[in-house]
Amino acid sequence: MNRAITLFFVTNVIVGTLIAITSNHWFLIWIGLETNTLSIIPLISYIQLPRNIEAAIKYFLIQALAAATILNSALINVWTNGTWEINNPIENINGVIITSALFFKLSIAPFHTWFPDVISGVNLTQGLLITTWQKIAPTIIILNIINNLNFELILICSTLSVVVGSWGGLNQTQTRKILAYSSISHIGWVILTGLFNHQASLIMLIIYITINTSIFLSLNINNTNNISNINKNSNNATWTTPLIALAILSLGGLPPLTGFLNKFICLNILIENNSIITTTSLIVGSLISLFFYLRIAFNSSLTTFPNHALTIFSSRNNLKQNNNINATTLTITLSGIIALPILITLFN
Repeated sequence: MNRAITLFFVTNVIVGTLIAITSNHWFLIWIGLETNTLSIIPLISYIQLPRNIEAAIKYFLIQALAAATILNSALINVWTNGTWEINNPIENINGVIITSALFFKLSIAPFHTWFPDVISGVNLTQGLLITTWQKIAPTIIILNIINNLNFELILICSTLSVVVGSWGGLNQTQTRKILAYSSISHIGWVILTGLFNHQASLIMLIIYITINTSIFLSLNINNTNNISNINKNSNNATWTTPLIALAILSLGGLPPLTGFLNKFICLNILIENNSIITTTSLIVGSLISLFFYLRIAFNSSLTTFPNHALTIFSSRNNLKQNNNINATTLTITLSGIIALPILITLFN
């Protein structure tokens, strides 16, 4: 795709998100979401492969359906309250419809079945965009109106999302599908925290985006699409091997890495609000998800598959040539691994 055209679509994606998250008017929010969706579809489908086209069509249909549902619910709300403002009370049935539409956009369980298929059908760069930037607008919209929505519905769906995301990643071997289920689980943590503390929820979202970005960028360097070949280029880019392992363990919430702060914030807030049953479910889901994170880390850094002697010799000869550290990737990765003390200070 031409660079100018790509820049145009990327700019529209950013502008659409900013319109959606800064508006207090349902119609402007819908315009922002639609601008975002219509601009990201060409970025997903510009690679003319059947799998990419299929993923783009699925993504477009789900996002269009969710946006249309939000607009219809907003019209019903205007008819009832006489205003487009999002802070006005929302009727129970209309609130359930809006919540379901936003959960479709966020791929919160039980509205998540489309998400792993879409992520597995795109490349790592496109998957990074869908699992990070595309989560910002719906998450902030939910946080802005969460006090007017059904508390029990959000609690059940978010908890279910954590459990389903953890369980679904167990039998996966593709890195993109594993990260898709990881996204389902982590957004559940973020929305669940938002029921009690909006600021903490935003901190968790930022931490998740940082760690997820570092993992996608590190995997993209070696074009790693499967667990079995996650360390295939460890001889050529030795610095990526420990970084991938640590970033994945950080995403799993292993202390004392940065990702542990997400789990700590959420569990601390839930315990303070006496949500013991929900806390227990989240702990179980976190332990299940940590299993497949450990499996990826083990394959990436603790297992060396047999290599031919000529392959090893060639890799060593090209080590200096291929071992250039990308400063952006390194900075983001280190932020997702060792920023825990700084973040704890800011949170306090």
